[in-house]
Formats: sequence, C-alpha cells, structure tokens
Amino acid sequence: MPSRPASADLLPLRAELFGSVFVLTQYLARRADAVLEPLGITTKQWLLLAVLTRRFPGESPTLSEAALWHGSSRQNVKQIAQQLQDRGFLRITPDPADRRALRLHLTDRVGALDSPAERARQAAFFDEAFAALGPAETGQLLRLVQRWLASVTPR
Repeated sequence: MPSRPASADLLPLRAELFGSVFVLTQYLARRADAVLEPLGITTKQWLLLAVLTRRFPGESPTLSEAALWHGSSRQNVKQIAQQLQDRGFLRITPDPADRRALRLHLTDRVGALDSPAERARQAAFFDEAFAALGPAETGQLLRLVQRWLASVTPR
C-alpha cells in the first residue's frame, strides 16, 4: 500500500495557517489604517513609503522595482504612488534614460512619519499588535516570516 506524501498530512495545518494569515492581515490593516488616518495615508500607502525608505534609501527606484518589493502588481503600485503624489509624499517622474520607466522620488513630507509624536503612535500600535508575543517569540516569528517570504517572492 503506497504511503501518503507528507504534504497531504500537512494539508489541514497549512490550510488553517494560510487562512489565519489572511484574517490576521485584514485585522492588522484595519487597525493600522485607523492609526495612519491622521497622516492621511492608508496601510498600503504606508507600506510603499516603508519600501522606498528602507529598501531604497537615498535612491529613486523605478515603479517596477518598488512593485517587486511591495509585493503587488506594477499597476497597483502605480495607483498607490499616484495617491501618495497627490498627498505630497512623493513625485513620479519619467526616467531620463528610459522615458517609459517611471521613477519614484520621496519628498520631505515623508519626514512626518519620523516625528516624535508619530513614532510614539507607531510604537503604541506595535506594542498592541505584538502584545501576545515576548521578545524571543517576536524574533522567531520575524525569522520564520522572512524565510517564508523568501520562498514565495519572485527572484
């Protein structure tokens, strides 16, 4: 009698985890949207600003480069970038070497995310979001999520 592959045994566990991650994402996005409301940005917009400041410090990446690290389609990131441009957080310009490519340039308004009051609000949100986890568990979860992300992101 042939044995079942290990992945079949893991199917219920993986399905439960997959669904739980989606529910967690929805919950955290709603809570973070409320925290970010005074800045006039959404969680998706915040994520794009975080990608630009952390992944591309001092650079002006193309829309396609930013989309890869944002985890969304180029079209979706363009829409988010246009909303951020309307709010004064970045500028979208054609690349001088390739006019088809669009570059994203952060403006000084991004500094609003680093004000002492905003840092305190963000810290309070993160304290609440991770209240159930101790420092070691938080570090372990980060390592696991980073490993998981590395396995599902395009290379």
